[in-house]
Amino acid sequence: MKLDRVLPEKKKKIVIGVMFLVLLILQFLVLLYFGARKSGFHEDEFYSYYSTNKTAGLSVNDRTWLPRDSYRNDFVVLEGEEFRYDVVKMMQSWDVHPPLYYYILHTVCSLFPGVFSKWLGISVNLIAFVPCFLLLAYLVYNSVVTGGGEDEKRKGILLSFLTCLAWGFSAAVVSGVMFIRMYQWLTLFVLLCACLHIRAIRKNDYGFRFLIPLGITVFLGFLTQYYYIIFHFFMGVGFCFLLLKEKRIRNLLAYVFSCGFGFFCAVLYYPASLSHIFRGYRGTEAVSEFSNAANTLERLEFFVSLFDKYVVNGTLAVIILLICLLWITVFYREKRKPEKGMGLLLFTCAGYFFTISKTALLLGETSNRYQLPIYGVLVFLLLYFLYVPAEMLINRYIGEKNRQIALKWNYGVWLLLFAAVLFMDVPALRETKVFFLYEEEKPIMDYVKENSDVPVIVFYNESSPDNVWRLSDELMEFPEIYLASQGNQEKITDEKLTKSDKLLVYVADHEDKEECLYNLLQSSDRLSEYHVVAEKNLWTLYEMN
Repeated sequence: MKLDRVLPEKKKKIVIGVMFLVLLILQFLVLLYFGARKSGFHEDEFYSYYSTNKTAGLSVNDRTWLPRDSYRNDFVVLEGEEFRYDVVKMMQSWDVHPPLYYYILHTVCSLFPGVFSKWLGISVNLIAFVPCFLLLAYLVYNSVVTGGGEDEKRKGILLSFLTCLAWGFSAAVVSGVMFIRMYQWLTLFVLLCACLHIRAIRKNDYGFRFLIPLGITVFLGFLTQYYYIIFHFFMGVGFCFLLLKEKRIRNLLAYVFSCGFGFFCAVLYYPASLSHIFRGYRGTEAVSEFSNAANTLERLEFFVSLFDKYVVNGTLAVIILLICLLWITVFYREKRKPEKGMGLLLFTCAGYFFTISKTALLLGETSNRYQLPIYGVLVFLLLYFLYVPAEMLINRYIGEKNRQIALKWNYGVWLLLFAAVLFMDVPALRETKVFFLYEEEKPIMDYVKENSDVPVIVFYNESSPDNVWRLSDELMEFPEIYLASQGNQEKITDEKLTKSDKLLVYVADHEDKEECLYNLLQSSDRLSEYHVVAEKNLWTLYEMN
């Protein structure tokens, strides 16, 4: 008899495992598909490669030829320069970011010396996506299953599956994997932090099995992105309140010590973090924006609209209305409240969302990156607060009379939620709401490759010479590039340019752009006209013949 019970239970676990594995594989294939479509780079992505693999540093000097290798070498790991983590750490200390993500990217690039490819950066995010998927499923299950009942377990599994389905196929999350920056790894440590807290509550385990992984997570999360502090702060405040409410003073002190020790070790390892947070330009900008009460509503509306458009495909208002109606009915009929774990997640996400909305940069659709770490939890909360009251009402009014019919109604609700998730995700992906692909740049790159033997001149603006980075992938196609300052209006005398029958000319978008082109025409007897080939990233590309 015992064997008969064990075998079906094992088979059930295998089926559930296969179900989640198939979902993960499908999402991975979708990510590879969009990765293949990625045809250009955000300027911050170029900086990821540059600040990770820098050799000599990009030097922009007027009226000089810059060979491809001296330019390209700052974006790749050279032979003999693999695994230089001390240089990576030093580079980040000069900027405003912690180093862990760059260590990971540098490690992958070190495995392929001399290679510059979008796939090196995307692969780093794909590596993080898998544990994010697993952690999200674990978080949902442990948030829902507080006891050992079969109904509760079934609910936990189905909510886990729907949450991972909605999260992994959402346009915002796919875009986050396409963006070669640290935000997918920040998501990993945010979810790990949430999982540890929810597991501790569920198992009533506040000892070393909780505190040691928590301290490590704090250390790694802090060294990945400083926004981790914001999430952990609100999670910690809510968690300490629960411990105080239960009069667990010793557990509270141990918890504070573990978190504090993790932060202390991170700052000790990376002291530049203090100047980044309190004196760096991003830190001071964030404080300024947070203290400005006048922009609060505008900023909240902006980030809510991003979540609405790129995660739930414009259905947020309908979802919130349904949740309100269902819970008003439940409170009136049942007098029941959500579990305390739900309250902790809700409080943490609300605090994080508000703080990030007040402090993050407003950069259009690309600002999704700042809220990306909590999108999975937000999707779960929406699904939870939709299903649970519906389940309560079904059990209350149908379950008392006929258990089988109530079960069918519950499955009907699951099917509706499944259909709603597909309605949110599939059209968004088909309409290509995925960003950071820059597919419009593919024809430009094809044109550049076809004309890579043509001499090229880059007129840069002296006030922002680093903007040459924005052209990195294109400029790497030429054997050499000629740099010229827009402020220098003397005639070009270099014979490679003046004796050529055709030139490609990049000009920074500035008020003296036409003067640069006119000057170049005057410098050559063979060139008489020009036309625009492309406009991108503060630059215009001309063909001159």
